[in-house]
Amino acid sequence: MGKEYVHVPSDIIPLDCKSFDLLSEAEKQYLHCLDEVAWIGGLIDLIQLSPEAAGIFLLGQWIFEKQTVDGLTASAKSAGVSDADVSAFVSYFAAIDGNLGNYLSFGDTKFIPGLSQEAFSTIVTASEAFNSSSEVKDVFDRVIEAIYSLHPRRLRLAFPPDGLTTYYSGDCTREDAEIVQKYLNAKKIEGYNTRVLKSLRPNPDGKHEYLIAFASSVKKEEVIHEAFLPSNAVFKAYYGDLQEIMMVLVDAIDDVKATALNKMQKLMWEKFQTCFRTGSIEAHKEGSKLWVSDKQPVVETYCGFIESYRDPYGVRGEFETFVAVVDKDVSTKFHQLVSSASRFLTLLPWPATYEKDKFLEPDFTSLDIIAFGASGLPVGINIPNYDDIRQTIGFKNVSLRNVLKARFQDLTTTFIRDKDRETYITNVGQSFEIQVGLHELLGHGSGKLFRRNDDGTFNFPSTVRDIITGGDITHWYESGETWDSKFSDIASAFEECRAESVAIYLCDVPEVLHIFDTEEKYDPSDVIFVNWLSMVQAGLMSLEFYTPASNQGDCGVWRQAHCQARFAIFKVLLACNPPVVQIESVQGEDGKPDLRIHLDRSRLQSVAKSAIGSFLQKLQYYKSTGNSEEGIPFFVNTSIPTVEHLGWRQNVLERKKPRPLYVQPVTFANAGNGSVILKNYPGTEEGIIQSFVDRYSEHRRFGRSALAALKAVWEREQQYFTTIPL
Repeated sequence: MGKEYVHVPSDIIPLDCKSFDLLSEAEKQYLHCLDEVAWIGGLIDLIQLSPEAAGIFLLGQWIFEKQTVDGLTASAKSAGVSDADVSAFVSYFAAIDGNLGNYLSFGDTKFIPGLSQEAFSTIVTASEAFNSSSEVKDVFDRVIEAIYSLHPRRLRLAFPPDGLTTYYSGDCTREDAEIVQKYLNAKKIEGYNTRVLKSLRPNPDGKHEYLIAFASSVKKEEVIHEAFLPSNAVFKAYYGDLQEIMMVLVDAIDDVKATALNKMQKLMWEKFQTCFRTGSIEAHKEGSKLWVSDKQPVVETYCGFIESYRDPYGVRGEFETFVAVVDKDVSTKFHQLVSSASRFLTLLPWPATYEKDKFLEPDFTSLDIIAFGASGLPVGINIPNYDDIRQTIGFKNVSLRNVLKARFQDLTTTFIRDKDRETYITNVGQSFEIQVGLHELLGHGSGKLFRRNDDGTFNFPSTVRDIITGGDITHWYESGETWDSKFSDIASAFEECRAESVAIYLCDVPEVLHIFDTEEKYDPSDVIFVNWLSMVQAGLMSLEFYTPASNQGDCGVWRQAHCQARFAIFKVLLACNPPVVQIESVQGEDGKPDLRIHLDRSRLQSVAKSAIGSFLQKLQYYKSTGNSEEGIPFFVNTSIPTVEHLGWRQNVLERKKPRPLYVQPVTFANAGNGSVILKNYPGTEEGIIQSFVDRYSEHRRFGRSALAALKAVWEREQQYFTTIPL
């Protein structure tokens, strides 16, 4: 064990941000202030990841702030370190920056440096930073063992004993999370901005203390008295988690409000600021309502504790901020898709009673990302995630144009047959844009949640039928329950599967194809075929992110929600009769075992679409009714690989390539006249490292204070993770 965790260098791709040049100076000023906020908030992800992630990040910042890569190389070589080891050292810290931590942002597994611990230590101790600062020495001593540790508890993100997570203190279990969730549900509090911290030792009364920790700059603590909570423990609501970082964030938002481009944006940021100051998720929800109402801004942004993919329990959000420029020309096609959305919804395989009473037409724009302060970059987003806002106010969809463009610079044709390869290469970009558009708008944007209101009434008539049994509806969401709280750790994968299924189900609609190809540059039948082929390929390659069961009776673990979702679709297609998909074992051009996908394009409409429609109807039923008792095992069983699939997994692992990292630009205010400039970086390891050094340099207003805040938070909370073995 161990080889699979050694870091392998990735392709590094710079994001094209030429649209920045089209902004007015006022727009650039607003964007610059947002860029600062994005990367202050991004530091929170390090605290949310692993006990050592923030320390490793700080170590890298200090080393490369003092010396360039060339300078460090010279110091290391003088100490007898080889070029290969220096290269591996640099590559490791580029990956730390690119993933915002020492676990892969896509897959949630740990990676360790590709050089020995001895060589790593020699490079650090030869650096100027180490030899000029006791602070660097101290942090290095505290993280070096954790950097290389391959203890089973430290290999992936999970509850103990299967892994670690810093959304919870070191000895918190799933059962602890469930107890806390009962309290949050009872108080109708959504837990996006919380963590759960459990005392290592009992208090003088012999009781353990549980802190439900809310991220805020203002500190407050109150004991919780609820009859349903265990009497052998003390529960406290603690406000002030991540305090030092939240204080810098709150200060930086003052600049954002001062440069906001309209009153709605200013008020939105006031609400976000209130949330970050007080810990009130309701304030963030009020800001999110304003954000949904701010239609077609030139500079688009959103900020907060958003996606719950990395919480093992599935309710706590990773902090993220995106800052982008709207591409008005490309956005036109998405506006057309939105205007026809109500009609497309009627084509989905469930009755109108399972759809919202009125489709709330969202803003749908194409964006060029300038800053995405989070562990990974998606290609599309549908937010906010709050169920009540999505059902009654609406949401926004965004497609990240420059991320999408970067992703297709190096096409992977792994497992594609020779006869399909040219068709695939020609059409995959077009088909993927359609998939993303449908996935975000009509996938995440469709469906109604059946709910019992506080007054005992229901938000659906008694005439609505159960589409599985044909009888009355017998399951619904009670007051305080949400999709995430009901479906917990399976919610993200289940919802991604539903959205992906909607997209492939509708990808053959002629009007949809025309919206994305008004000049008729593509053969529609080829685009449809490649869309299905891409999904099959993605499902097969998803096996890389499945960890087989180590004990008989277990079902193994999916480490990535999107991958579990795509594999479930792949498995549904494999089960079609007559066959639609077959996987052939072949010998590759390199003489090693390989696989080839055989997809029968003549059966996509008649067989594949019918199978996905039936599957999709069940997914929607379970989501609408909140029937997690049956819905969770249904989805889990659909996504469990068979023995044959695990055989294919070996081929997938042998053919896998590391996911690329992206280099994002950095904005600066000109010291002379205050005008905003954008600095781009090359697509190299040195480029990504320098971009992070610059983000937190003295040339940015909050750069130094943000790093100091990170260190303060990291040092204070180490006490909660001492039980995790090295």
